[in-house]
Amino acid sequence: MMRLKLDSIDLAFDGRPIFQDLNLQLKPSEIVCVQTGVLDGGSSLLRLAAGLLSPDSGNVVVDGMALKDMTEQARFGATCMGFEAGGLLSIFTNYNNIAFPLLYHTDMSEMAIAERIAPLADALQVKALLQQEPHQLNDVQTRLMNLLRAMVFRPKLVLLDEVQSGMSFDMRENMLNVLLAEQQAHGYSVLMTTTVGDRTDFADRTLAIAGGKLEPIQ
Repeated sequence: MMRLKLDSIDLAFDGRPIFQDLNLQLKPSEIVCVQTGVLDGGSSLLRLAAGLLSPDSGNVVVDGMALKDMTEQARFGATCMGFEAGGLLSIFTNYNNIAFPLLYHTDMSEMAIAERIAPLADALQVKALLQQEPHQLNDVQTRLMNLLRAMVFRPKLVLLDEVQSGMSFDMRENMLNVLLAEQQAHGYSVLMTTTVGDRTDFADRTLAIAGGKLEPIQ
């Protein structure tokens, strides 16, 4: 069974086609990078896979079930998106943005959640930011906080929107080392958009958006 299946997806905004008969299949534990350009639909692709955006036609399926037919609880366990910008609620601290969904959707105790968050926050070097609020973060820190939340969730599918963007070499290498170690430990699939200069050598496949479809990069 495929972890993610985008089946004959059509999507347009204000009459402008973004995707036309787009198809994608992701295997369990597979990592796929999608190289994107300006306004070519990379973020929309991830939002479709997360169920945050509905296609004009076609189906989005995770582990054999259409996202549109999933309960909120099932969708929580299926996907988690790391946004390029935003994605954190301003009324919560950064820590609570990560912890509250687990408190709401699982039976984990506050202590168990804290024990899951702490080592990952240390590894990503963002522990000092947890008690701050989202508006106090810069763009790179926001992406790291979104990544931390996704890894803490341990869903079946992690969706990351240009997470490498703006990072120094050392920060990027550390982030990727943490992400890949967690992915291997917990077996989730990763769909990641990338841009010029980002690393993709760790991916099982690298694709590009062209003409409203996905094409392999050799």
